[in-house]
Parts: sequence; C-alpha cells; structure tokens
Amino acid sequence: MNHISIDKLYNPQYDLLSVSDKKALLNTLAAIYNLELICFKEFKAFEKSTYTAVYRSNDGIDFVFVPGDTVTLGLNFKNKPLQDIFNDENLAELVYPFVEGYEEEILSEEDVQRKISEALADEAIISNIEKYLTHNFTQEGEFIIHSLLVQKTYSETCWIPISDEELIQNKEWQNMIKKAEGKGVSEVMVHNTVCLYKIDDSNWCGKLYEETTFKKLLQDIKDNGYSLPTQREWEYLAGKGCRTIFPWGNNIDFSMNLKHMEWMDNDGEYTLEKENFFGLIIGDDPYCREIVYDEGRFSYKGGDGGRNICGGLGVVWGYLPVSPYFQDCEMVIGDNINGGYDFFRRVIRINDNMK
Repeated sequence: MNHISIDKLYNPQYDLLSVSDKKALLNTLAAIYNLELICFKEFKAFEKSTYTAVYRSNDGIDFVFVPGDTVTLGLNFKNKPLQDIFNDENLAELVYPFVEGYEEEILSEEDVQRKISEALADEAIISNIEKYLTHNFTQEGEFIIHSLLVQKTYSETCWIPISDEELIQNKEWQNMIKKAEGKGVSEVMVHNTVCLYKIDDSNWCGKLYEETTFKKLLQDIKDNGYSLPTQREWEYLAGKGCRTIFPWGNNIDFSMNLKHMEWMDNDGEYTLEKENFFGLIIGDDPYCREIVYDEGRFSYKGGDGGRNICGGLGVVWGYLPVSPYFQDCEMVIGDNINGGYDFFRRVIRINDNMK
C-alpha cells in the first residue's frame, strides 16, 4: 500500500527533504494517481527554485508536482508612493499616456521629457495611477495553498482538432492551404470557424471552432477527474508568494524580449515564455488569460485580453495584467468562452487523506 506523510507535501518540510526522499515521495505520487513519471528536475527562475517531477497522464497531459505552502498573496499599495514602487524608467512609462498630445509627432524629445516631469508632479495623474493599482490588484492576505499536480502548460478553448483524413477530403480547406502555400504563409484562419496551420515543410493540420460555455468547460474537466485552479492557487503558481508586482520585481526590464512589442527588436525567444520555478509555463502574455474558478464564480488571471496594449498604453501598462495579482475590476464574464483569448489549466487535487 502506498502511503505519504502529508506534511512532507508542504513547504518548508518538502524543501528540507533530501533529493532521494523527494524522489521516493514523487514516485509514490505517480503510483497513487496512475501517472507516468517522465523525469525529475529542479526548475529555477527569478531566484526561486523547486525540485520536482514531470508526469504524464493516460490522456497525454503533462503535469508537475507543486508543493503546498502557507503564503502571503496579493499586494497592499496603501501609503506607498509610486516612487517607492517603480523606478524612473517605469514611472515615465506610466505617466506617458497622460501627457497631452503624446500621440502627435510634433513633440521633441525635450518637450516629451518636460511634459513627463510635469505629469509626475501632477497630483491628479498620480492619484489616477494609484487608484488603478488599488482597484485592479487582489488584496493582501495569508492563505494555505494545498499541494497540487498542475498541468505544465495551458490549453486553448473552443478549438477542436480536424482529423488528417477529414482535412484531406475537404476541398474548401485544401484550396485554402493551396492559396496559403502560394503566398508563403504558414497559417490561415477564418474567424471563429476554422484554422489551418503548417507543422513542418510539407504537412498541415487544422482545427474547428466550437462555441462553448464556462459551465460546459468545467463539467468536461471534472468528468475527466480534473479541476480548475482557484484565483489564489493561480497566484501562487505564477508567483510563489512574491511580494512584488511581478515574480522578478516591480519593474519591467526593458532588456526583456516581450511578446507584442516588436519595436523592442524581439528575436522570437521571449523572456517570459519559459518554465518557471515550479516547472510551469505561465503565458505571461497580456492576450492569453487563464480561466480560474472559485465556488461558483469564474474569473480570469494572467491577462486582460490585450486591452491595455491595444489601447496604445505602452509596455508597462500593457504588461501589468500578467502580474500574479492583477484582477481586472471592469471585466464582466458572460456565459460563453472566447476561444481567441481564454485558456485553461487542469489541476489534480492531492487528497490529504491519501493512502
């Protein structure tokens, strides 16, 4: 009979185990939850690390073990001047959209700097930024996050794979592929209908869009023995209890390669699209928001659907929504999922009475 002492699945106890003891524990989890153990690995990011295991489920989904913990989550901006939170470069980016006439090309660099300085001294502007931070970030508190097996990456919604046979037999789709090949493009999409994409030099795949609701998604997930993470669980998975806006600190580092910021000379190797300290790939893409679920209520984490970026607000405003603690206070969620922006991540809840 497999048995695990539950306290060893939580930090700080888990961190204190030897590597051999961690391996034994992680092997036992694989047996209890009928998972294939792919590898053991220590994942490192943003000066944090976790030694854990990567598993694969019977339906081909990769999971990692995330130890539980008692952590402080959320942020308290009360009585904290912006100058104590952000550096000068990020502050300038924050006030820039408030500079009158910033969209016009008549301002010299000297004029821009002068207007930014004036904006930083404008109490009304600073108050607006402070209100945004207060209202769009979750409140600080201490929480017990239970041990989880967490899907390594996020899954898209609404899109259903097209079989190779069906793709070959459909003349309309084959004509679309032929035209795309002629134009030298590797993907063609009809909005909320079909997406055809090239996977190598000669092969194409496809997927069909199928509208679905949040409730149906949740039921499908439950029917397969999984759950959605809660808001606070997702914050822990994305930040490991960081006490800053981002897992790396309060400021955007402008040497980062960030998605949707082509003028930053990105080479396609995006800084944030990598395994984090738990071995999870968190989107860190303002357009890709993940669905979380708390006792009958759905909400989003990890993005605002690109609203700040699309509004031309720049890098800092555009990337604030990827903070573990960002929560869009104006977001209204209806019944249907938006397959273009909404993603999800499965979790397996580890039973505290596990044997």
